[in-house]
Amino acid sequence: MKLLITILFTFSIIIVHSQNYKLIDEKVKNYPHFNQIDDLVEHVNNEFNTDTEKVRAFYIWTAHNVTYDLNTYYSIRPPVLELIFDSESINKSIENQKRKKLAKQVFKHRKALCLGFSSLFSELCLKSNIEVELIEGIIKRTVDNIENPHYSKNHAWNAVKINEQWKLIDVTFASGFEDRNSGGWVQQFNNFYFFTDPEKLLSSHLPEKPEFQLISEPISTKAFFKLPIYYAKYFESGLELSHYQTGTVYVSKQDDKIHLSFKTKKRNRTIYYKFNNENKLRKLSLTKNNNDVYVAVLKYKSNRSKGLSLYYDGEKILDFKVKK
Repeated sequence: MKLLITILFTFSIIIVHSQNYKLIDEKVKNYPHFNQIDDLVEHVNNEFNTDTEKVRAFYIWTAHNVTYDLNTYYSIRPPVLELIFDSESINKSIENQKRKKLAKQVFKHRKALCLGFSSLFSELCLKSNIEVELIEGIIKRTVDNIENPHYSKNHAWNAVKINEQWKLIDVTFASGFEDRNSGGWVQQFNNFYFFTDPEKLLSSHLPEKPEFQLISEPISTKAFFKLPIYYAKYFESGLELSHYQTGTVYVSKQDDKIHLSFKTKKRNRTIYYKFNNENKLRKLSLTKNNNDVYVAVLKYKSNRSKGLSLYYDGEKILDFKVKK
């Protein structure tokens, strides 16, 4: 009887927790237009009590009200001259002033690059006395980045401290994605990037500071660039890559075939694939070998294709670099 009560109590907590998020989300989506950051912060602080609720509100508001600025992203911008002083406090003060200025610009124009998204989110949290970090680091954007030693910081996201625990958030990725066909930004909310499991986020995001990997044994930059490009939908696909499957797949010289290996797969989950010079998706067939590894064997038909993509439920889940 005690066990049954415990199970029911735990289940009720889970339901209430998810319902709270739903209520928060609906409230924030219906907020009026705010002209000042402080007005939004005051509204959120008056309406919600816990830091988790406030962080959720700021996450939802930013993801639904700020658009990624593709015009600025693709424009040619002059290099920014940064002055670095010997004093850490002076450098920190300069960074804070830049963040505040950028946050105001983003709030006013409702457009931003990733640094603008994370700067605004940081400012909202700080004004609510929530400990937050702006994390700069690396993401792999194309298959050319796989096993490429030439890299630089190209993305920014956040971590917030809730009940003495750091939680990871990427408001930019939560807000939508670029449609490669139309060249426009699609405002489509993605909840995967709220309090994302550190190991899952690390599949696509490598922080400049290893401590913000938030795992017991941080991976190296070299190991990160050996991985394929992961997308959020991968974690719903039921697939799990084998430990020795890297982001580069090699075409066999004998029979022009490519082998992919997976540790696990779920039944009734259909995965598709296509090479980057093709339009048609093909069903991925997996066979379990003697080592309990699921293997897919694909015929490589074109020397021009340098990328291979896997799809689940109409969305991309993995990108591999193809080498012959």
